Amino acid sequence: MHNRRFKGIIFDMDGTLTVPVIDFDLIRRKLGVTDGDIVEVIASWPEAKRRWAWNLIELYEEEVCNTNQLQPGVEAALHNFQLRGIKLGIITRNTRKSSDILLRRMKVNFDVVLTREYPFIKPAPEPVLHILEKWQIKPEECLMIGDYIHDIMSARAAGAVSCYFKNPDSTSWEKDADYTVQSYCELEALVFGEENNK
Repeated sequence: MHNRRFKGIIFDMDGTLTVPVIDFDLIRRKLGVTDGDIVEVIASWPEAKRRWAWNLIELYEEEVCNTNQLQPGVEAALHNFQLRGIKLGIITRNTRKSSDILLRRMKVNFDVVLTREYPFIKPAPEPVLHILEKWQIKPEECLMIGDYIHDIMSARAAGAVSCYFKNPDSTSWEKDADYTVQSYCELEALVFGEENNK
């Protein structure tokens, strides 16, 4: 066992900073998207249908961001990370508008927030690489945590360290990530050197 010094942590939003409540199966049914990546499928549609789809998704996102709950211990953990000089970022597929609804409720300032408006989205590595460049840190000094395979893929493609946040009764992506945690207490232990590898 060894201590790893992370200089920056990048978080997913839904299901990672917050308790997962978005019903993606319902959204897929409303859109008529039975398989494949929702973003990629929508991108292949004609412009009018794309606008309709994104408007529908944004309605769900904004409703959720107004009512969802933060993961237990998240704000205390984020404050502890900042006290140690660790930079904090967010990469989310949500819009900036819906993301700001949640961020206004949190008592933590993030150094950088990349939303769906950024030219590249997860699982592409570009959002992570952009943050690494902005922070001027090496990929191995950055931990990216999320509850979905796209978060893990994005981190790994950029050379960052991946951490899977395992929610109860969720699909498991443990085998794909460098680390797995089930709470912010476990995340603090990982970041501060008491590593609980999966």
